[in-house]
Amino acid sequence: MSVTRVRRSAPFAPALSAVLLVTACGGGSAGRPVTAASAADCDPRGVTIVAEYAPQGDVAAKLAKTRVEAARPGLTVKLKMTNTAGYDQLTQQIVTDIAAGARPDVAMVGLGQIRFWADRYQPRPIDPATLNASYDRRFLTIGTVEGKVYVAPFQVSVPVLYTNTKLTKAAGVASAPSTTGELIANARRIRAATGAAPVQVPRDAIADWVLQAVIQSGGATFVKPDGTPGFDDERGRRALAFYERLGAEKLQDPIAFADALKQFGTGRLAYMISTPAQAAAMGKTIGDAFPWTVTAMPVPDGGVASLPAGGNGWMVLSQDACRAAYAGELVKAMLDPTVIATSSKNFSYIPVDKEAAKRLAADPAAGTQLGYPWSYTGTPTQWGGWHGDATPRVNVFLQEMVQRLTGGESVDLVLPDVVRRISSAVR
Repeated sequence: MSVTRVRRSAPFAPALSAVLLVTACGGGSAGRPVTAASAADCDPRGVTIVAEYAPQGDVAAKLAKTRVEAARPGLTVKLKMTNTAGYDQLTQQIVTDIAAGARPDVAMVGLGQIRFWADRYQPRPIDPATLNASYDRRFLTIGTVEGKVYVAPFQVSVPVLYTNTKLTKAAGVASAPSTTGELIANARRIRAATGAAPVQVPRDAIADWVLQAVIQSGGATFVKPDGTPGFDDERGRRALAFYERLGAEKLQDPIAFADALKQFGTGRLAYMISTPAQAAAMGKTIGDAFPWTVTAMPVPDGGVASLPAGGNGWMVLSQDACRAAYAGELVKAMLDPTVIATSSKNFSYIPVDKEAAKRLAADPAAGTQLGYPWSYTGTPTQWGGWHGDATPRVNVFLQEMVQRLTGGESVDLVLPDVVRRISSAVR
């Protein structure tokens, strides 16, 4: 394990910023105390820090590596891009690396995995005051556990509705639905006109994320403070009735999320709830074949939008104080406004930086499907929140609930069973 080397009387070196991480805390899985350090007082010569991330973080990581190494001569930033199918798999890979003695100093983590990392691996808390001045602080609530910010959100999204307006207008539907009741009513008209199931709500992949949005927007609690499910009540049942109707009236086919994307891209599907991050790829697939829109996800009748933040953020896992200080500078560089704006254009994410948001608002693409999330003004909630290492198992239970409901089973039958299974998993 590397040892902190501190220069007691070294002159102040030019820095990207004041050190990002200022709170001393448990640094390893055993909870050993680690003394906070200032990067300006640490000797970077011969020190290597490692950043591990999914492919969507590669541009940010490469830019940050160049900047931090230039600011700290002698420091090496090693980049480790991990090809994974989703954030559960990314977490599993990083955990495997830690078990093998290769704990990264900086890790990209899915925003639904934050509680797991805070409970199991004691990441270093982040001082919001040391982030870029233009970083939008409203997003820090997403990365907070029990009053401490552990993740600086990077690429953020909320569920949205994709609409093939050629199909909807042909069926006499003039505008996008704002409630699930309106969506069901529209779907009935479209199915009568086309003879095909017109709606696809994710049944795998991001099913838990969209399900949380439906439950919360219906006024129910997703995760209670003790880590158990909070939606086995009247509000939760009313919200979940949306899924039940899709199944009972056969308004949705029992297909995988990947197949739903293909159906929408080839013009065979009227409505799809998904992430705005699909907009760039979808635009390339569709081209000028038919008109389509990206709008707000419909919420349960009488509800108010309360949408969980999908996407990812940066977490510092360094166990050595000086490496943690350098890792903090790397995180700040990866949140550069130019990086945020570029990422939002490449993947259609919500900009987490105010300067980036201004640039995107002036971009010609702001008025296209790609630009929908650029003008998002809400404050997303945390995604997930299950305690300990229960998240992957709970997500499977939630996916199964969606599959059962959209397969024709009733809320009264499915909900108690799923809540029992989740409660057992988190205790």
